[in-house]
Amino acid sequence: MHSRNKGFTLLEVLVAMTILAVALAALVKGGSDHSRNTLYLQERTLAHWAGQNLLTEYEAGMRPVAEGNRSGDTQMGPFRYGYRVEISNYTPQSPIPLPSVKRVDIRLWLLEQGEQDQRAFVSGFMLP
Repeated sequence: MHSRNKGFTLLEVLVAMTILAVALAALVKGGSDHSRNTLYLQERTLAHWAGQNLLTEYEAGMRPVAEGNRSGDTQMGPFRYGYRVEISNYTPQSPIPLPSVKRVDIRLWLLEQGEQDQRAFVSGFMLP
């Protein structure tokens, strides 16, 4: 009878380790992408809420609704957002005559990243 050693060969171990390394690298990349996307969605959600708060201040009469552009910054959660408000006259297109209203457009971005990296856009209409 011929006795044979039982176990894995070096080649089999190396193949198994390579497969494990590729799988772990994919898992780490997936987790990293998920974290980055979660932070981005949090930034966008809080920016939208900040924009809704600003729009509500205009609707409640806490801010003047006069034509023109305004800018500033606001805090929402852990983030500081810069914003630009554009107020313009808007005349609805309708078969019946409707009064002109004011259109309020609010753009928000992370203050440290600059205006070109917009996070939210909120728009509303108000009677003058």
